[in-house]
Amino acid sequence: MPSSRGSSHTSIMVAQFLQKLTYEEVQIIVQELLDLAENCKSLKSHELPSESCHQLMATFLEHICNNQGMADKCVFSDCCNINKTARHKCFLLHKKDDTGYTEIFQISNPEQICEMGKENQVPVKDRYIYETSRKHPFLYGPTILTMSVCYETAVQSCCREENKTECFQTKLEPIRKYVREISLRHHHLCEIGIKFNRKVAIAMELALLTKKQPKANFSEITKLATDIKNLHQICCEGNAVVCVLGRSQLMNYICSKQAILSSKFTPCCELPEPFRGECIINSENDDKPDLSSLPLRRFTEDQSVCKQFTDKQDFFLQEFLYEYARRHPELAVPVILRVDAVYQNLLGRCCKLENPLECYSHGEGMFQRVVHESHERVKNQCDVREKLGDSNFHNRYAPKMLSRFCSFC
Repeated sequence: MPSSRGSSHTSIMVAQFLQKLTYEEVQIIVQELLDLAENCKSLKSHELPSESCHQLMATFLEHICNNQGMADKCVFSDCCNINKTARHKCFLLHKKDDTGYTEIFQISNPEQICEMGKENQVPVKDRYIYETSRKHPFLYGPTILTMSVCYETAVQSCCREENKTECFQTKLEPIRKYVREISLRHHHLCEIGIKFNRKVAIAMELALLTKKQPKANFSEITKLATDIKNLHQICCEGNAVVCVLGRSQLMNYICSKQAILSSKFTPCCELPEPFRGECIINSENDDKPDLSSLPLRRFTEDQSVCKQFTDKQDFFLQEFLYEYARRHPELAVPVILRVDAVYQNLLGRCCKLENPLECYSHGEGMFQRVVHESHERVKNQCDVREKLGDSNFHNRYAPKMLSRFCSFC
């Protein structure tokens, strides 16, 4: 049963939650949800997701719980016995990343791939969307759609080649590698959103965006940081239809503002969807602006620092984070966040004193020490990795590093 372009978004959502279902079983559910999905997708670019968009997820979960056989097959019975708010979280906890499903498209068997494309009524792209969604349940919908087009194009091209195996190896392996890496990143972002507060997530986005777009003004960066944080939350909740819609709206906005955001976005904004978004996300950082006439000293030498910190603490600290990040694009985001945390603690202590300026004027030296200590820590970690090897290093240190990263905030 071929799925239309309009049902691809819903297919992703269903396959990511119901990883044990066959392609045909997924498509049956998709057809039942399609009216709600189409109402959601018909939104104009300036409109917020409607009730149909939010109702789509509730209807989907209700459908699973009303089908006892399906709930049992996918081990969701415990989720169906609790209230609707908790039910959604329960379903998310049952997602299993990279669960070892056999690849239906084996590079070592190119003839099978090409014959499948000819004989099977299911288009290669739709089958790829299904297989990738169930194998990578935390991978954002827009990325799956983009890579499905890349995959389909590669298959069509290689099936015309004499040496199909070599062609598939050259064209498909980079796609698989990219999907694995981005899936891990998306899963990591979702874990941060669950385990840590909103302020942490926005600070991380603000630092990332400022490094990428150091010429953009503060108000644009803070708007984008909030919008992207909200989009991450939607995508992590598993509503692929709203995730795809939100990404499209965000990229349209970025392209409408590309002149004041980044010179590196121009080639990306000339691309059609779905390639535009993935291109912008992976584009190079813009060139560092000349900020010599705007030193950071106002954060460590100005008499009004404590007043600004007391009156609008979050705003003032975000402004410091922005100004520090655009001056130090060479630093990793966790280091920048650590400097921001040190500055916050410094002001929290100094602004209680009789002479706060004398206290916080030592800030620059403290920032430099943070950077030096971070470089030493990275060097030590690299030495350990070299001794242990990639796999052992990841198993032993990845959970600790996630915790340490978030403690910087």
